[in-house]
Amino acid sequence: MMITLAALSTRTGRAFDDHLDRSLTIPVLDGIQAQGDLLVIPAHLLETSPEPDAGWRPVPPEGLVLLDGVHPHVLVADPGTCLSTDGPDGPVFTATAPVYLMHPEHGATGLAPGRYAARRQREWRKTVPLPVVD
Repeated sequence: MMITLAALSTRTGRAFDDHLDRSLTIPVLDGIQAQGDLLVIPAHLLETSPEPDAGWRPVPPEGLVLLDGVHPHVLVADPGTCLSTDGPDGPVFTATAPVYLMHPEHGATGLAPGRYAARRQREWRKTVPLPVVD
């Protein structure tokens, strides 16, 4: 199913910044994706991934904040299609249908069904990781 920024905004009650075209259709992709300071990585590309008995919970209809820097990165899914849990390095989610990541400034991106890990982008300075804030 193809969805627009306007439909996601109506569905979640979350707004996008004025510079974004609400009629844009959001593509659904299955690879590594970046949205500002958030990276989303297919779990099969990671060394380890939490197992299904690791406290999985459904993504609520209004969405789930994966990362809240200056603006929230919100995971949105149809009811019953996505479960999330806290992994050792950040949120992990598994979806049986396309899901979407919303951000007020960056718009939205679609993720194909599968298991993903969310990671905050970091900068390395003098061997110390610093979180990127977007």
